[in-house]
Amino acid sequence: MLNTDPWTITEKEYPHDRSWVDRLTFLVRYAMLAPSSHNTQPWSFRIRDNAVDVFMDEARWLKIADDDQRELHISIGCALENLLVATEHFKLANQVEYLPDPIQPMLAATIRFRTSGLEFRQRPPCLFSMIVVRHTNHGEYESRPIPDDILTKLQSVCTENGVTLYLSADFEVKRKADELVVRADALEFADPAFREELGYWIGQGAFGTSWLMSKIGKLAVTYLNMGSSISKKDTALLMSSPVLGLISTTRNDRTSQIKVGQVYQRLSLFAASFGIWCQPMSQILQVETTQAETVQLQPDPTLFPQHPFRMGFATPEKHHTPRRTLGDTIR
Repeated sequence: MLNTDPWTITEKEYPHDRSWVDRLTFLVRYAMLAPSSHNTQPWSFRIRDNAVDVFMDEARWLKIADDDQRELHISIGCALENLLVATEHFKLANQVEYLPDPIQPMLAATIRFRTSGLEFRQRPPCLFSMIVVRHTNHGEYESRPIPDDILTKLQSVCTENGVTLYLSADFEVKRKADELVVRADALEFADPAFREELGYWIGQGAFGTSWLMSKIGKLAVTYLNMGSSISKKDTALLMSSPVLGLISTTRNDRTSQIKVGQVYQRLSLFAASFGIWCQPMSQILQVETTQAETVQLQPDPTLFPQHPFRMGFATPEKHHTPRRTLGDTIR
């Protein structure tokens, strides 16, 4: 019987001699392990012979925190990247079409597969084994710097045209980012609608807490303005991080945002192979006033900031955050 718990998937279960639908259904389980904003997992998949359609699930869109759907598209990109990494590992060639049907705005991508014609793999081969290892590490990072040679290797994963990956160990950049984080936290947690939305997902157990702690957390976040304590915690987390990252684009469109998610996930997987973990700092782009100033964190002011994050060495977290079942994500 097929093991359907996404985190316990193993390579040996791959149904090599089965139909396209069986193989792609298996591989979609790797896509389900991708990170997403608030762990909403806002994706669903439709399998058609040798193709997979990746949809955005509007019911899981954060309408307050992500009112422009930037993070929704980035989350989809993360899932898409996992799927491509997995299919390349099993020697399946792929062709991706982004936003293929204007009549279906929630259809983010269609990927067609074949068993031959894969001549060039731009992804490091270690990425596949990291899919079940990678997680968003929410703790403080070790103070030791990330060596320059590793930073160079991590930088090399950004191969998409129009997407730029900026990694900085500069203290002044970190200080500016911290100022933006503190202000963004204060503004967001002062908004009852933001707290209610965040509280809902905490109450759903999206962050892996027990049923009781999820319900207590929901009440606390929804009815208390915790902005001051949250910003103090976020300052400690950010200032412990040896490197800050920012993924930006030359165009501020949906396809670019999906590709940003692909780059971030590829980076996260490669970083995990070195024992390096990442955590987004999305709040500075969720607030209009700090969003406008985020451009100061990058060398090129003409680029559109899309995804800020911190990264560093740390002890792996003990538990993965929960994932939806396969049946919940297949159309």
